[in-house]
Amino acid sequence: MGRGAVLLAGAYAGWLLLGALGLWGLEGTPPRTPRTPRNPNGSEWDFATSLLFVTTLLTTVGYGSVAPLSAAGKAFCMAYAVVGVPITMLTLTAAVHRLTGPLVDRPRLYLQTRWGYSRREAARTHFVILVGVTLGVSVLLPAVGFYVLEGTWTYLDAVYFCVISLYTIGLGDLVPAEQPGQPLRQLYQVAVAAYLLLGLTGVLLLAQTFRRLAELHGVAAGILSPDGAVEEDAGLLEGTKGGGKPTRGGHGGRGSVNG
Repeated sequence: MGRGAVLLAGAYAGWLLLGALGLWGLEGTPPRTPRTPRNPNGSEWDFATSLLFVTTLLTTVGYGSVAPLSAAGKAFCMAYAVVGVPITMLTLTAAVHRLTGPLVDRPRLYLQTRWGYSRREAARTHFVILVGVTLGVSVLLPAVGFYVLEGTWTYLDAVYFCVISLYTIGLGDLVPAEQPGQPLRQLYQVAVAAYLLLGLTGVLLLAQTFRRLAELHGVAAGILSPDGAVEEDAGLLEGTKGGGKPTRGGHGGRGSVNG
């Protein structure tokens, strides 16, 4: 990981901590009168709750189970979201860009040079593999953890929660770490926040790979790449410069695979 990526990740972690501390400070005092409304789940704000909330806020998941009640908290939330959502998109996009080389370009090139796949065959095969890996790592495996920790959820509920969350739908009908007396609740909430960020990065990488696959097959060439970005992208995969046409020949060398 380059120095710039480390600095960006550190800056984003600081931004998350700033938001969590800010909302914790503004909303952390329990209501003092019976007329003051509580959050829908009846829980008091703590640091872990605030961190999970700002994560769902910045990723636009927004379960809706916890929300600021004070005027100052609402104002802070609005200002934080206006600045933080674009920062989140920038950070996740940068992460996907750095992961594209080792997780997309190199495996596809390996399929071409080692197994003699054509460019389109390599792209299709790699995409199917990536879908399976993403489904297992981001949905099926974490769902086991949610199924065990929540207790009242079925495994289908846990899978449903993972899919709804990672695609930023966030219906709010299932929310983790909401049961009273749940062991290690705060650690659980921090883990869910980390899961959302990592899982959303995986989904964005899958979407980026699908877009490139569609361009390679000419499905969206006129919409996504009207200026010939398909050829440039293909040229980069083949090891040529400036989107030049790849050398055609045998399957033994880099950039010598048939398209």
